[in-house]
Amino acid sequence: MNYDRSKIIYSALGFFVTVLLLFLSYSRVFDEFEYSALDFRFKIRPPQAVDNEIVIIHIGDDTIEKLGEWPIPRKYHALLLKALKSAGVRTVVFDVFFSEKTEDDEGFAAAVKEAGNVYLPYIFELKSGRSCKRCVSASRFIAPLIDVLKSAAKGTGFINIEPDMDGKVRHIIPFIEYKGKFYPYLTVLAALNDLGLSFNPAGIVPGRRMTAGKNFVIPLEGRSTMLVNYPARWGKAFRHYSYVDILQSHLSGLIQQEPAVALDELKDTVCFVGFTATASPDAHPSPCEPLYPGVGVHASIYNSIVQKDFLCRLSRWWNLPLLIVLWLLTGYFTVRSRKRSAFLSIVLILAAYLGIAVLCFCLLRVWIDVIYPSVTMVGVYMFFTFRKYLDETRKRELLEKELYIAKDIQESFLPGEIPDTGGLEIYARMLTARQVGGDLYDIVQLDGTSVGVMVGDVSGKGVPAALFMAKVVSVFKSFAKHGTAAEVLRNVNDRLVSDGSSGMFVTLTYMIFDTRRHISRFAAGGHLPTLLVEPDGNVRLLDVEEGLPLGLMEGDFDEGQVEYEPGSVFILYTDGVTEAMNTKKEMFEQDRLVELAKGLKGNSAREVVETIHKRVAEYGGKAEQHDDITVVAIRT
Repeated sequence: MNYDRSKIIYSALGFFVTVLLLFLSYSRVFDEFEYSALDFRFKIRPPQAVDNEIVIIHIGDDTIEKLGEWPIPRKYHALLLKALKSAGVRTVVFDVFFSEKTEDDEGFAAAVKEAGNVYLPYIFELKSGRSCKRCVSASRFIAPLIDVLKSAAKGTGFINIEPDMDGKVRHIIPFIEYKGKFYPYLTVLAALNDLGLSFNPAGIVPGRRMTAGKNFVIPLEGRSTMLVNYPARWGKAFRHYSYVDILQSHLSGLIQQEPAVALDELKDTVCFVGFTATASPDAHPSPCEPLYPGVGVHASIYNSIVQKDFLCRLSRWWNLPLLIVLWLLTGYFTVRSRKRSAFLSIVLILAAYLGIAVLCFCLLRVWIDVIYPSVTMVGVYMFFTFRKYLDETRKRELLEKELYIAKDIQESFLPGEIPDTGGLEIYARMLTARQVGGDLYDIVQLDGTSVGVMVGDVSGKGVPAALFMAKVVSVFKSFAKHGTAAEVLRNVNDRLVSDGSSGMFVTLTYMIFDTRRHISRFAAGGHLPTLLVEPDGNVRLLDVEEGLPLGLMEGDFDEGQVEYEPGSVFILYTDGVTEAMNTKKEMFEQDRLVELAKGLKGNSAREVVETIHKRVAEYGGKAEQHDDITVVAIRT
């Protein structure tokens, strides 16, 4: 059995590259760029619906300025809890850690216990290694919650925030493994409790999901992280109240003064308390803006859980068949379409894919990778385009080779050597616009004193013209030695008309020189006039009245006659000379050729031909030759 070695090598290489690209997709090597594409989707989608019961109480610059103390004494936190309790707040979550003991701890703990709805945080030191491949582990507490507050709080949890590789917060860690146990993220715990659920370590499937109750599921990513579904930019989504305004309003109510804030607006709300002051260490870059306070992250997570409005990323495994489909579409349209159509098709496929990715994010909350698929689609397009280029180059080289062979065959129809012309000096040169052309000429020795010279120009260029040219030459040779010039053209025309249905035709001039009597008889079929340069430099145009191009229809041909003096030069040429154009699209034209011919008296036939070719080339300059150029000179 014979095997195509090149196909085997290409197949093996293609398989290896495909596996490598799929592995890179699974490894998510482009995640830094995918994150930027995700951020763009966050910015262009409209603000999302939020739970109106979520409230942010921010400790901003006004609070620091009015209280005049930093850190804020815990007695103020106790006062805040009393104010919130009197307002009927349902849940309070502090994004402020209390790891150092102070003299106000007992009073604050009493207020926490009396409120009965307060969640307080602690902070872990996370392990740098991956002791648990599917979840995050801690090595110790670095900011533990003091015992008196731990026993007073309704619930406790960690508030560690781990930014992504570019420093932005897009994920939170919903649970951390520490000493064989799972500990909850503070806001996750509060949200579950408010839904009547509890944090259930038994419902955790690391890297996939965590469940609470029968039907409540939070989707998880790689190392059991949860995507933060930011509903809008900071300040645009949730209700905000100043920490110090809440305190002042509560005190104003006690002394019957007008409060800064109507505290009854806080009834049945969930309040998140956190720092937003300038230079707060609890502000992080987010997909929405350069700095987003941590308390806003907590509010966004709570909103996502209570509304069951989760973001999820298309899994690594689902990415692989999606990539394969995109590559197949790209390869199909690249191979099957023309160059421009293929490029447009790939652009449309890519645009459609990006549009679908945006819609999936905005409507279905599904994050689909776009950078890696786009880059690899472009790579597949370039690969198949390069292959098409190589195939076309090979075909072109084969065609070029065949055309060179055709050129040799075509030239074999033309006179290889000038026959003995009884004293006439004849020189001819043909320059084709392509490898093969449609110009033709022939020199026929009729008898000892008569010589026939023919020049013609087939309509069109390239291979069809070359084939028709070969036919015309063959037909001409069969009639050239029988009859006058007009009779030869009529016979050739009749044969072409009877044989031909291609719609092609040829213009042709045939001159018979009687070297003994110095007479030339000629006939023309739609061809350009012959130039006769007399010994004194005078130029005459030799033409006939009747004579249509050959191959169109039957008809008669007039015959002209001219006597010439020794030393005269006849110039036969094709329209490639007079219609040669320069870079300004201006033609060489017959008048310029006539003026050139006047200066050629006394030149040999070879000098005449080479001078005309040279002047035409100089006139054209850098312009591309668009037609075959043939010049035949006969010096008597």
